[in-house]
Amino acid sequence: MAKQHCSFTFMTYNVHRLIGNDRHTSAARIAQVIETYQPDIVALQELPGARFRPEEGGCSRDLAHDLALLETGRGLVYTERERWGNVILSRFPMRLVRAGGLHPETRRRSIVPRGVIWVEIEICGHTVQVVNTHLGLTPPERSSQVEVLASAEWLQHPACRPPIILCGDFNALPSSTIHRRLKSVLNDEQESLSFGHTEWTFPSHYPIVRFDHLFVSPSLMVESVEIPQTQLTRVASDHLPLVVRLRLG
Repeated sequence: MAKQHCSFTFMTYNVHRLIGNDRHTSAARIAQVIETYQPDIVALQELPGARFRPEEGGCSRDLAHDLALLETGRGLVYTERERWGNVILSRFPMRLVRAGGLHPETRRRSIVPRGVIWVEIEICGHTVQVVNTHLGLTPPERSSQVEVLASAEWLQHPACRPPIILCGDFNALPSSTIHRRLKSVLNDEQESLSFGHTEWTFPSHYPIVRFDHLFVSPSLMVESVEIPQTQLTRVASDHLPLVVRLRLG
């Protein structure tokens, strides 16, 4: 298939185990947020039940059938998951490359295990690498986890080549060493890095910091960025979703 110029919408969203700021658990609210912004690809973090793989072939006709998310009615949705709560949903064909933990063998594992999922998605003749993760709460955890993420197992793997999207909840500010470390690795491999947004995502009811990030390789152009602040997004999770319109080609 010839490569084409095309645009698509990408959402990254920490769904806080489906628990809202009102302390109610609701998969339906999260599904409503996703459906409102019509993303073509969704990267979720902290989704309970993500340790269970979908049916053979990695396809599901709803957003996450075992969690009873609402039917979108817009056709087939491909689903890939890893055991620590990271999920990727796509309306384009998708293949799991790797999923696993971010735990160096030489260090004690964190109290809350953290993971990463890497998929290839076919979009308009392009093969896009998407890496979705959620880093730990303490600086030592994040430092060790980002070294694993930045290693030859993941971001420096020979198969992890542009176009690339790296996203998730990094529990770190843009000024942090973690953020600079990831930019350094990606810059070394891909010449430059574009960072997709300038607004705050946490906590959703009164956002004052930005922990949710999206990085893209130079072959992807950012057309628009939105961090929706509505009555629904302020209550559905403790994070706001980040919605980015990207263009390939």
